[in-house]
Amino acid sequence: MGISKPLLEISYISFLALYFSFYTITPTFSASLQDDFIKCLHIYTNVEFPLNETFFTIEKNASTFEQVLESTAQNLRYLAKSMPKPGIIFKPIHESHVQASIICSKKLGIHLRVRSGGHDYEGLSYVSQIEKPFILIDLSKLRQVNVDIEDNSAWVQAGATTGELYYRIAEKSKVHGFPAGLCSSLGIGGQRGGAYGSMMRKYGLAGDNVLDAKIIDANGKLLDRAAMGEDLFWAIRGGGGASFGIILSWKIKLVPVPKTVTVFTVTKTLEQDVGNKILSKWQVVAAKLVEELFIRVILNVAGNNGNKTVTTSYNALFLGKKGALMKVMKKRFPELGLINTERLCRNELARIRCLHFRLPDRHSY
Repeated sequence: MGISKPLLEISYISFLALYFSFYTITPTFSASLQDDFIKCLHIYTNVEFPLNETFFTIEKNASTFEQVLESTAQNLRYLAKSMPKPGIIFKPIHESHVQASIICSKKLGIHLRVRSGGHDYEGLSYVSQIEKPFILIDLSKLRQVNVDIEDNSAWVQAGATTGELYYRIAEKSKVHGFPAGLCSSLGIGGQRGGAYGSMMRKYGLAGDNVLDAKIIDANGKLLDRAAMGEDLFWAIRGGGGASFGIILSWKIKLVPVPKTVTVFTVTKTLEQDVGNKILSKWQVVAAKLVEELFIRVILNVAGNNGNKTVTTSYNALFLGKKGALMKVMKKRFPELGLINTERLCRNELARIRCLHFRLPDRHSY
């Protein structure tokens, strides 16, 4: 059965409409709308904010605006000129500024995007496809980390990174850690949804180790765990599939770790793993090893144009010393060929250098 010409024309027009809806640049904020937003903020917060340090617009200083916008953007495709840009970038320096931003955006009918560390593949924290001006709330100035070793906990603001959190914990203790992600530049505010790392087999995801949170809801109300209730607290840690508010800070549970841990990376080429037997064995045993041992596999292309191959790098952390690790590997995964060499011995480093051990990124995303 053929397709009628009118139907084809409608489909083509629909396609063009969809295409241009994705590539329409967001209209620039008018000066009056910017002024109205700033005036509204002053009404709903008593804490001053210097405009030259917290407000950034293309009209005021295009180069500075671009620098701030690109500072933590991880997906360069969403920085293209065709992508919608915020009319204002606002960097709150106090929690009340975030509350005021939500209230004022609702009053003025302005869409918000919120960015902690910018580690989202779809650019949702700094791009809006809604065809009207939007504001980017950048939380990078809210980055306090308060570690309480006696309580085995820490309060961490959303603008801090996981690297900063790991460092502050290590300053206070050599036998405490937190099982979050491997990317040290990941924003703490984005830990909702899990955050998996090299200690997850022992302690679970970051979301499993959250004790409390401070969140601002759509009405501008500041809520903690008691005020929000257990359903919302469950949702913001990864149980829900949407945004339920702006996370200001998390109270996290610190977990015990040994003073010394062991790491290793073993890389195999296709020629060294004929038939992918080592890779297949890893798939079988990785989840059945002792929970102190985490092994992940990273695939890469190696070699030049005339002699390319695929490599599999077995990147591991063991919460313990190398002697105990070697016993586990010889018994459960001898195919990898890990040997007790001086190179492995040198990798038995202090906890802060190894707990979040990872290979360098080879690709931008």
